[in-house]
Amino acid sequence: MPLRLTLTGLASQYIHMPLAPFCLKKAVDESCPDVTTTICDLNINDTPEALLARVMATEPDVLGICLYIWNRECAARLIRRVKALSPGTVVIVGGPEATFSAETTFREMPIDYLLRGAGEESLPALLQVILHGGDAGAVPGCCFRTADGLHTSLPAPAPAPRSDLYDDTWHTALNGRMAYVETSRGCPFQCAFCLSGNKEAPDARQVAFMPVDEALELLIRIGNSGCDTVKLIDRTFNCHKARTMALIRGLIDARKEGRIGEVCYHFEVAADLFDDDALSLLSTAPAGLFQMEAGLQSFHAPTLDACDRHTDMNRLTDRIRRILAPGNIHLHIDLIAGLPEEDFDTFGRSFDLAFALQPHQLQLGFLKFIHGSKLRTEQWGARFAPDPPYEVLSTPWLSYTELHRLHDAAEAVERIHNSGRFSLAEQLALQTGMRPFDLYLRLGERMAARQGRWSLDHLTRLVYDAFLSLGVEEHALRDAMILDRLATDNTGYLPPFLQSTDAAALKTAARACRETLPEVRHPRVALLSDGSAAVAMWTKKHPVTQRGEVGVFRQ
Repeated sequence: MPLRLTLTGLASQYIHMPLAPFCLKKAVDESCPDVTTTICDLNINDTPEALLARVMATEPDVLGICLYIWNRECAARLIRRVKALSPGTVVIVGGPEATFSAETTFREMPIDYLLRGAGEESLPALLQVILHGGDAGAVPGCCFRTADGLHTSLPAPAPAPRSDLYDDTWHTALNGRMAYVETSRGCPFQCAFCLSGNKEAPDARQVAFMPVDEALELLIRIGNSGCDTVKLIDRTFNCHKARTMALIRGLIDARKEGRIGEVCYHFEVAADLFDDDALSLLSTAPAGLFQMEAGLQSFHAPTLDACDRHTDMNRLTDRIRRILAPGNIHLHIDLIAGLPEEDFDTFGRSFDLAFALQPHQLQLGFLKFIHGSKLRTEQWGARFAPDPPYEVLSTPWLSYTELHRLHDAAEAVERIHNSGRFSLAEQLALQTGMRPFDLYLRLGERMAARQGRWSLDHLTRLVYDAFLSLGVEEHALRDAMILDRLATDNTGYLPPFLQSTDAAALKTAARACRETLPEVRHPRVALLSDGSAAVAMWTKKHPVTQRGEVGVFRQ
């Protein structure tokens, strides 16, 4: 009777589908004909009872779980329940959280084996031992309990990604969700806050690439699979210039020739690696084809040095401006609060400099002391949460109170700036001379003072009141917020405080718009302070700004 193997990645959101189980299934199917593999699509937001029921429905002889910071605690609860119900089920864990925390993982979870590093070689080898006997100690990366403690083998090198795992099974499971794709594995950099910076990692500073022709064919094929976004999990997509140029040029040509539709490819890049040729090529990309995430982390030189992040910040900011200039690429940049050598004031300066670049999104993140990262192993006076995701609580330069204020500001940035719903109003607020950092500290404080969930109308009112208190002229602010609302909400609904009280004038304006714009079947109309009519005429949002067209007509 075949051995029944169940694999799961325990995703963090329903739109995500972890890739690792499919990589492992492909390797097992090729090497272990006596193993029947089932991928169990689980999510940490499901109840413990539902997770257990779905796993046990597969009747696993062996259960394999990929551990990450977002699912570690959920996985531990699931494993304890599986072992309580079915003690004979062999439990194997792997993934980043397992690779760099073997002793802790064995202490916290009733597992049988832990596999460090890439599992494509080690999992099939371990399954052969389970099936036919042999020495588990000879399996690369295999850890297990012994009478003397814990046996640990050296991991195998990570293989290059392969395209054939994106087969019918993968496509069926995807079911319209965001497609995660890997065309390279490893990272050439050693940033101290990242597990990829661990010099002892199996793939330290080594990058294994899928052949460029194979990668391009794969990206085009997945771009036609029905998903809206193809997100590459390559750690630095543009670390190899010739390969990067070939992939970017190939995708641009495919879109222009109609071989792929309105899909967006998301890359994580080191912006300073783009040269003039690459920037020139990117400027020709159809709007919305590419979305990029470029990490800044900090502008404070001592902080970057302490994190082993050696970046020419002048070159980096120049490249970011040049990526943004044509208006065809959505760019997301991020800062990390809680890094060494950065206090509240220097972080505020980093925030203002990053904001001035005018990215479409600015993510204010917080240092995670992940297993395998250099900053976790060094003693530099920082305190962090003992449970995943091991977030910073205080540092010698930032107090807990200051970090809490930054958390509030981050929530405001996400809901107000990154949402794109208040762009025109935000511009008016900044014209008062207030620093972006101070503005979002203030907005964060106001948001934190209100308990409960935020509706869009509540948030709109908060922004309106906050910006009025800064001295923004009331009529200009109301007009800006009407235009913002019509550009981002296709219902045309306005909260009462933005609605016109002149019903007759609004009715007249709506009639005039229907006569002037007969092709617009259901114009959404609002009156501005000077009596002109703002009309939302869009059916689709702009692929980069995610705003619709709003016209202003004088009567």
